[in-house]
Amino acid sequence: MSYFTPKRRTRKSLLPLLTLGSLCVFALYYAFAANQQTEPVLPDNAVRPHLVLWLEENPDAWPAQDPIFNPAAVRRIYRRTDYRLLWFDNYNLSDTANDLLKQLTAASSGNPSSMVDYRYHLGYFDRTLRDTPQRLQMAAVLDVLLTDAFVSYARDTQLDKLTPKSRPPKGVTPVYHQAGGFQLAQLNTSRQNNATDSGYRTVSDVSTPGNYARDRSRERYYYNRGRGITRFRHYSTWGSRSYSTRNYSASARNYPYQESRQEAGNLATSEPLSGNSEGPYIEENTPYGGDVAALRNELARLRGLSASGRWRPLPPGPAMTLGARHPHVALLRNMLALYGDYYSYGGEPNSDRFDQRLHEAVLRFQERHGLKPDGIVGRETRKRLNLSPAARAQIVEINIRRREQLPAHLGNRFVQVNVPEYKLHYVEDDRIRLSMNVVVGKKKHATPEMTTRVSKVIFNPTWTVPRSILVNEILPKARANPTGMENMGYRVVSGSGEYLPLTPKNLSAAGAGSYLLRQKGGEDNILGRVKFEIPNRHDIYLHDTRARSLFAKTDRDYSHGCIRLEKPRHLAEALLRPEGNWDQWRIDQLTTGDETTEVELKQRVPVYITYWTAWVDGRGHLNFRDDIYGKDGLSANQW
Repeated sequence: MSYFTPKRRTRKSLLPLLTLGSLCVFALYYAFAANQQTEPVLPDNAVRPHLVLWLEENPDAWPAQDPIFNPAAVRRIYRRTDYRLLWFDNYNLSDTANDLLKQLTAASSGNPSSMVDYRYHLGYFDRTLRDTPQRLQMAAVLDVLLTDAFVSYARDTQLDKLTPKSRPPKGVTPVYHQAGGFQLAQLNTSRQNNATDSGYRTVSDVSTPGNYARDRSRERYYYNRGRGITRFRHYSTWGSRSYSTRNYSASARNYPYQESRQEAGNLATSEPLSGNSEGPYIEENTPYGGDVAALRNELARLRGLSASGRWRPLPPGPAMTLGARHPHVALLRNMLALYGDYYSYGGEPNSDRFDQRLHEAVLRFQERHGLKPDGIVGRETRKRLNLSPAARAQIVEINIRRREQLPAHLGNRFVQVNVPEYKLHYVEDDRIRLSMNVVVGKKKHATPEMTTRVSKVIFNPTWTVPRSILVNEILPKARANPTGMENMGYRVVSGSGEYLPLTPKNLSAAGAGSYLLRQKGGEDNILGRVKFEIPNRHDIYLHDTRARSLFAKTDRDYSHGCIRLEKPRHLAEALLRPEGNWDQWRIDQLTTGDETTEVELKQRVPVYITYWTAWVDGRGHLNFRDDIYGKDGLSANQW
């Protein structure tokens, strides 16, 4: 046998390999097909540890930069649902969540930096929802923020913070309440299609048991218009006499408007809500405060804090807000703890992270000081933070003397206008029933402190131009454009009360003091639609205004001394309702057209125009405001 004989090769069959490969392909195909038919199921309690940690055990562990604006309500909702996801269908957003996002987007201002969009977390949703959340923690954060935005939107809807233009006409409205929790409710399509006021009427379609009366009141108003106004004007002539200005008692019950309203109640027109309406007056129910004894307690506390040496001012540095890390954050936290705004709950007082709890403390501080509550420690907030306890004690001492000049008991029913606060409060039985922003006099036309009473409510008031304003402001405009001023209702009034045109001769007589210049009542009147007479030697009164944009400003000292009201019709209803059959419908009727109506109050309500730069409110919080007129004599309290 030779070793050089080549070995014969044998050819192997490919059939076993082909068979094995085919089996693998079929196995993979069936596995893939089965996987396509099976959706991953999100375990019910998978996110429970995250929600319990963030909402109950350690709120500072909240991982998102956006804060939770309604922590108590959100916490209650998740407690009732055993800390499960509310807005997810397995790993995807549910249809209800998508409906809510559409509704929030429609109600937004379109400005990502606006407070409304920030409270609805629209910027966060826009950044996060571009990709479907895959991690459980991200899904849990989104679920909590959707719930928080839902609660904010529900409160805005019920409190009418959304205007008819911004409120969307379709979709879901979160005001339906069932089994102790919020629930999205679909609007009634048939009635919604008949609405012409951009969805403003549709709140009654999803009424809650507790809000039934309010929704019925709205429904009556929105649908009971049209011929009712014409019918009402028909009764402006009584007998054979015609009145251009009607005077009658507020307690009169035989006023003919009752018949016109009853007739209008049988109509169901869809005329849109008039621009002069403020909507239904819904009473507040918060404690009033204003007690001098509480101010004395705060004075003692501030003096003790000043003597202890624990207070240190915040050094100059950058603006700080939620999520920031800076060495000054620990100093800020300690300062707010001394002021009583920061609640530690065993947290980390020396941490340099600006967390959610510190954010809420900054908001409380800003609200107590009349600052814009944005949670940002910028220049104005830092200046207020660095007002020392000794200076604060001096301010409180000054305001104790101011409070002692008033009666210890202000009355069972009264109106207070606090000038530095730019606020009016209507109080009954030590409870604030109505609050509103006001515009007060600028420094050179300072609104004076006084105690008086409301004697008369005037609808569609006329305005007799004061001589100082006449000579310096109105006469030059009238001489330059008499036709335009006449179109706005201005007339010269002779000694006999006759209205005269704005001729050069008549204007010269008005400038010399022989005649008056008066603006008729109506839409263009500078006093607006409602005026409240409060007898005083300064010729100061409360009134409506056409310059509505000023109420959105933080500082509102723009008038010539009189007090402009944000919600004059609500104040008229609050004052007149105890004296007769007065409601929103009647007041809105009286503030249409240009006919002047004067209503004498049978029960004159005290009015206190105060200058309090420090006071304790009904919740026991010490409030401070800027000394806008320099009456405190302390430069540190003037911005």
